[in-house]
Amino acid sequence: MLSRATTSSTGTITEQVLVYLRISEDRTGEEAGVERQRDDCLALCARLGLDVAKGDVFMDNDTSAYLDKKRPDFARMLARIKLGPSRVVVWHVDRLYRRPRELEDLIDLVETHPIRIEAVMGGAFDLNTHEGRLMARQLVAMAAYESGHKADRIRRANRQKAERGDWHGAAKFGYGTGGALIPEQAAVVREMADRFLAGQSLRSITAWLNEESGFPAPQAGTGKTLGVWHATTVKSILVSARISGQRAYEPGRKRGDAPNGREILGPGNWRAIITPEETTRIRAMLSNPDRRVGASSINLLSAIATCGKCGSGLVSGKNTHGPSDAKRHYYRCMPVPGHPERGGLSVSASGLEAVVREAVISRLAVTTLPADTPETGGAVAEAMGRIMAARERMEDLARDYGAGMLTRGEYHAGRVAAQSAVHDAELAVGRVNRGSTLKGLPIGDVAALRRAWDHEWNVPQKRAILTALIDSLVVQPYANGGSRFRPERVQLTFKA
Repeated sequence: MLSRATTSSTGTITEQVLVYLRISEDRTGEEAGVERQRDDCLALCARLGLDVAKGDVFMDNDTSAYLDKKRPDFARMLARIKLGPSRVVVWHVDRLYRRPRELEDLIDLVETHPIRIEAVMGGAFDLNTHEGRLMARQLVAMAAYESGHKADRIRRANRQKAERGDWHGAAKFGYGTGGALIPEQAAVVREMADRFLAGQSLRSITAWLNEESGFPAPQAGTGKTLGVWHATTVKSILVSARISGQRAYEPGRKRGDAPNGREILGPGNWRAIITPEETTRIRAMLSNPDRRVGASSINLLSAIATCGKCGSGLVSGKNTHGPSDAKRHYYRCMPVPGHPERGGLSVSASGLEAVVREAVISRLAVTTLPADTPETGGAVAEAMGRIMAARERMEDLARDYGAGMLTRGEYHAGRVAAQSAVHDAELAVGRVNRGSTLKGLPIGDVAALRRAWDHEWNVPQKRAILTALIDSLVVQPYANGGSRFRPERVQLTFKA
């Protein structure tokens, strides 16, 4: 609760003494800088004969007054100043304010709330006088000038560090201070990348991390988080340039990675966990709006199997009146009001999944994977370049059309051409990604494939394999209606 300035027995209002401490950056988190300021300020108060109550010391640690960071204790101190005449003690006036706008806000308070500032470095001045305000304005102008120059120096230094490939910032998952590799965490990152490149969704990888990996989430022991993995955390790790030993640099982004990672400037001088080509493929998969992300972690063929009547993806259903599981579970085309072509088709889940299982195992038994070549990474990079160029063309077309420089027909023709270029490039990336999905499978060994399908692979892994292999899986309607299964209803086409 705020305490007001008191009134003495003579009727005069007693001045309240407030101490404000701030340090812009606390790299160690030990608050050593503000503690030194506290000692100096309290020593000044002792020399001036000023009494400071325990609750009248306000501190903002690791907070810049020049940047747009909130200073909660500074706001609390301003609220105290509004209660009566105040003497504010600081180490230097730039600890109190560093922007002219902040000083003017403080001067506005002087009209009704007398303020005097005492500084360990720089002496005292009275904001109630014209001379005091002039001195304060001169000091804050110099502080703002220096802050701007300091920001420029920091930006130039950070750019040079990025060009050299130096590690930047604190430790990240997989790496310790300065980019030192942490083998146990690196193995988890490697597994995360392998699973994603194999077609698993971010959500299924997150579930694996929380339920099976036995590895705590980043900052689990700091008390800042609940210690569980989230899909957003998984994505930020996978798209980061650092895990492939590359240095990212994007000064316009104040915090956090871009949705598909920051711009990569060049190689870093620390050990990589995955290859740069794998980072390119991961980013390509995440930037593809048409990618399949594992629509279901429970049902094998939801959204993969399609209706032979309308082409829509089938969804899983359950009939609670059937005498057995085989009759209770099915896939069906979901009816939609206003669309008479939708609905009216269903098929036994067990029958359809059995046909797909045998077909996929037979396909894997005769599949031959192409050997990895150096050209693979170059093909992905070249395709990504085409995707970015086509998307930039679409943005340019939209701007020109909005400015009236293009007709509607010209805009449409240009956009269709750019979309076609994006589609072709994504197909090229997809061909590389499909190959990586099948790596590590016991291809050619029918017995091992059956054992893995029945006992080792979970639903997300199976869905990833199906997505890599199957071009289309169409279920035709049963002539007599109902969900009765006939193998001839299934039309399965594999990708070349």
